[in-house]
Amino acid sequence: MEINLFLWPMLIPMILPLVYSIKYQKKSLSDILTITLAMVGIVIVYWPLVTSNFFSSYTYLVTKFLLFLLLPLFLLVCLHRNVVVLHPGSYGIKKEGVKKSLLWFLIFLPIMLLTTAIILYAQGIHWNSDIFTGIVSFFEAFSEEFFFRGILFVFLIKKTTLKIAYVTSLASFILMHPQNLFTLYSLSTILQGVLTVEIVRRSQNIIGAWFLHGANRFFQLVLLPFFL
Repeated sequence: MEINLFLWPMLIPMILPLVYSIKYQKKSLSDILTITLAMVGIVIVYWPLVTSNFFSSYTYLVTKFLLFLLLPLFLLVCLHRNVVVLHPGSYGIKKEGVKKSLLWFLIFLPIMLLTTAIILYAQGIHWNSDIFTGIVSFFEAFSEEFFFRGILFVFLIKKTTLKIAYVTSLASFILMHPQNLFTLYSLSTILQGVLTVEIVRRSQNIIGAWFLHGANRFFQLVLLPFFL
């Protein structure tokens, strides 16, 4: 089994909430350590799972849901020994704020898609339209938004502060894409991170963030190839 720890940079921003909890809010330390442990698990297991054929054509989708959604929830439940942490509202999945979340999604969507189109055109990236992959990518985007916005922002705010949760969520998301860091596409990653965090900050709901993330992926894989 090949080990590739290329996602390790996403761990760096966790220094902020760890230091804060040690210094100011020790009762939150166990939760933050649990999230950090989940991230270490993601870094170690991601590559062996995503490059296997264990889940056939759905390997990528299943891997992302297992590692970015089920793993952190499982560890938090084990820590608390209480299913209360499974309440979706703790991670921004609730009725309250849905309309506001979707409204900001609609406002930010043209900015996101235009930026993506310009960057891909400038880089000369071309591929064939793939509807199946586009649909799978749309739904898979939920797992990343659940982790980076639901856990590392909505949940983390209650354990630290808004500023720390904001920086941790945004920086960890950007560093989870190390392959983009020294390319023009890093601008799209940064913009998507900022816009999705802003949607959740303004609505305390991750649905709009998921839609923006998923729509951007669908646009790249299915619609944009017809124009580039």
